[in-house]
Amino acid sequence: MNRMYRALIFAGIIIIPLLIGTWVNAEEPEYAEWGQVAMKEVKAKYPQDKIVDYLHVGRQTEGEQTVETFKLWLVGKEKEFGVIIDIYFKTSTKEIIEVKMRETQK
Repeated sequence: MNRMYRALIFAGIIIIPLLIGTWVNAEEPEYAEWGQVAMKEVKAKYPQDKIVDYLHVGRQTEGEQTVETFKLWLVGKEKEFGVIIDIYFKTSTKEIIEVKMRETQK
């Protein structure tokens, strides 16, 4: 009986956290799709450099237009630098209007 009791407790300790973990659905942030666009654009402009860090700076909406801003950190053979990327799109349709990039050292 003592062995069976221990086995049940052990199984409970292992199985219950696994079941609880399946109930939690991690939602993707609203800016995730724009982050993918930002990385694609930066990789196209700097194909030889490696993206080593990614930061969502923020979102601003004015009327029918929204801008998502990201900062990506790149490492190349000769330098390490940041790229600030602004993705302008129509808020209602998510159609990209313009993508602006600028390098930064900070």
